[in-house]
Amino acid sequence: MEAIAVPEAVKDKPQIKAGDISFVYYRERGDLFKNQVVFNQCAISFVLNGQKELYRHADCTIIRPGQGLLIPEGNTLIAEHVVKDTSRDELYSSFIVFFPQALINEFFSKHAISTKNTLPDAPPYVLFSNTAYLNEYLRGIRALVDGGQQLSYPVALHKLEELLLIIYELYPAQLLALFGDGHDTASLSLQKLVENNLLNNLTLDELAFLANRSLSSFKRDFEKTYGLSPQKYIRDRKLESACAELKKGRKASELFTTYGYENLSNFNTAFKKRFGVTPAAYGQQMVF
Repeated sequence: MEAIAVPEAVKDKPQIKAGDISFVYYRERGDLFKNQVVFNQCAISFVLNGQKELYRHADCTIIRPGQGLLIPEGNTLIAEHVVKDTSRDELYSSFIVFFPQALINEFFSKHAISTKNTLPDAPPYVLFSNTAYLNEYLRGIRALVDGGQQLSYPVALHKLEELLLIIYELYPAQLLALFGDGHDTASLSLQKLVENNLLNNLTLDELAFLANRSLSSFKRDFEKTYGLSPQKYIRDRKLESACAELKKGRKASELFTTYGYENLSNFNTAFKKRFGVTPAAYGQQMVF
């Protein structure tokens, strides 16, 4: 799969562009398929219609209408779609502000904000709900885009700083966790990435992308860390998790899709190969 680079990939969407800052109105049909997206700039994305499913490092989240997300530069898996409604032919839509990460540091300096990070384990993004002020901000900037208005760079920078100030006042610690002192995405733990995504049914190629590695490098580093191939380790860990659910009285027919199997037969076969009994037999053993 070829990665999508943004903001380059949305250059033909309606937008205001001033220097290295752009305000983009984005609409697409969307689907549940996860795309590999490389953010070459930071982005503040507001979902207007539909929902955005996002995987970033070892975390995942869903952004719905009325919510926004600040995403740093780097690799991200994204699926964008609308709720199916046969009576309407709607598109997924969002409003996105792109800007270089260096402007964050200038923002901190200009407003004399300490860059000390007090949340070392914060998610690799800032998720927020729109306030009345943010809704007015969006209405105003969208009207400019819809009207084909262009902005000078100083005005565009002023509008970006206004948005960053709002986010900082809402979530100061989270913003500093992303861009403050000591922040280093390169040191992302491979183990944390794998363990946090065990039940997200990501492919090895997708895991490697989130780890900022080639597939071959990911497999090599994985085997150094775990002493097993990623396929075997992930399969066995999922089946161990399924055991815990069977102990609670869950049925195999309720579990197979959760653990990445297309049908019940394949799940039963894999489970029996790993534990010597079928899921049904295992569940019965736990009763007595």
